[in-house]
Amino acid sequence: MFKDIADDEIRAACRDAKTVTLKAGETLFREGDDAQAMYVVKQGTLRIVSGSTILETVREGGIVGEMAIIEAHMPRSATAIAGTHCELAEIDVPRFLSLVADSPAFSIAVLRVVSRRLRVMNRRYRVGTR
Repeated sequence: MFKDIADDEIRAACRDAKTVTLKAGETLFREGDDAQAMYVVKQGTLRIVSGSTILETVREGGIVGEMAIIEAHMPRSATAIAGTHCELAEIDVPRFLSLVADSPAFSIAVLRVVSRRLRVMNRRYRVGTR
């Protein structure tokens, strides 16, 4: 997660980013939606769900929505719902591409999140097929 990046890099990534505020139960995005941004959780928790399955709870410092902007023109793969009051920093595609180009630590952090989530899904799949 973003904890792998120095605190000042996190602040720099979010410094002048648009802040999105959600009340508990509000939806940030839905599975199948077009994607224009990823988000850094500044405060609160988000539940990532697909159908009736909770895939993950993302807390302060975590990221959501990265998959759909890494793979351009792909829809959201899950729904993100605020579990509590949330404040999120919105990282749009131009800012994301700039961060990837300018900050190897940012790029590695995003790759680690994607890798960890893939490993979790692989374990769930293996357990479910036995």
